[in-house]
Amino acid sequence: MSTNNNNVSQKAPVKKTRGDYLHEQMVLRGELPQQAEPLNKKRFAIKALIILAVIAIIFFACILRINANTAYDVAVQNGETLEMPPDHEYLSIYLLVRLLAIVGAVLFLFYAVIKLIAPKRRKPNRSFWGDLGIYIMLALFAVAMAFPLVFSICASLKPLDELFRFPPTVFAQHPTLDNFSDLFVTMGQSWVPFSRYLVNTVFITFAGTFGHLVIASMAAFVLAKYDFPGGKTFFSIIVTALMFSGYVTGIPNYVIMSRLKMIDTYWAVPLPAFAAPMGLFLMKQFMESLPDALIEAAHLDGAGEFRIFWNIVMPNVKPAWLTMIIFSVQSLWNTNAATVIYSENKKTLVYALQQIQAGGIARTGQAAAVTVIVMLVPITIFILSQSQILETMASSGLKD
Repeated sequence: MSTNNNNVSQKAPVKKTRGDYLHEQMVLRGELPQQAEPLNKKRFAIKALIILAVIAIIFFACILRINANTAYDVAVQNGETLEMPPDHEYLSIYLLVRLLAIVGAVLFLFYAVIKLIAPKRRKPNRSFWGDLGIYIMLALFAVAMAFPLVFSICASLKPLDELFRFPPTVFAQHPTLDNFSDLFVTMGQSWVPFSRYLVNTVFITFAGTFGHLVIASMAAFVLAKYDFPGGKTFFSIIVTALMFSGYVTGIPNYVIMSRLKMIDTYWAVPLPAFAAPMGLFLMKQFMESLPDALIEAAHLDGAGEFRIFWNIVMPNVKPAWLTMIIFSVQSLWNTNAATVIYSENKKTLVYALQQIQAGGIARTGQAAAVTVIVMLVPITIFILSQSQILETMASSGLKD
């Protein structure tokens, strides 16, 4: 009996990776470098601060000399007589040194951050300069991805004179919230209250997302875990439906809603969203990764189909339905529903904001504020659930 307990208590053997194999070969050949002394982070941080302070002194010294020479040039253009700075002919050198100081500070910051926060590498897979190159490349991609968002937020904080300045500037020199206050004043002058547009949008988004989640999850559970005649054909139709965008299905949706007498009602937008193929496809692919033994064990314990679906399947596919919620909220929140809703008191928030954007040059600042408000909700939901989205994308194609 004790032997069996010992066998059970033993851990399963760890599968060796290619990195483990290469590490063992390097050990056998004696090719591993000598272990370096552990990094003293406090001492390294002090050295880094000293180096950055020296770079900052050089930078600001160049700035002072450049400003002195620039002031002299401006005074000469205005007809004033000032004593020429002794280093006027070295202005280009000061500009070059300032640029080198900026580049050096950025590179050294990358170096210091990697040294201080990078985890200890178990195996010599990459050199430090390889890590530095990867971090620099990722930083450049991050700047390129974040630039439109930063530019939109900064544009909403600019006064009108800065919005029309050419060449345009990225950051607001005199930031103000007047664009947002003017937007709320304009919305308050409408005969339909601003809160009405907001309530309409929240209802459409919530109803469409909830219905899409329930219907897509139930259908995906049946398609993923049960074999029935026509199941593969039905899933092939769903995959084919992914090829068609909302512009293609707009006319069929309008005809169906018209036959159901639901045009110009709140259900004209969320009801077609129930049958969106993207959520069904995503949930089905993710549910296939669940082991069938889990479902069979629940059946043996006497659990019903709905209880298995609600208490076992749905908690295990949480990343998938969170991802589906984000996609659904983004689609429904940004719809203006102008083709199926005609009454002004049933219009969505995006429709009302788009009417303000079409107000001409005088409302350019309000249009910039509208852009920030419209994208605020989807971005916030994505930031709160981004880890679940990454897990869904990484494992949705895996099967038991």
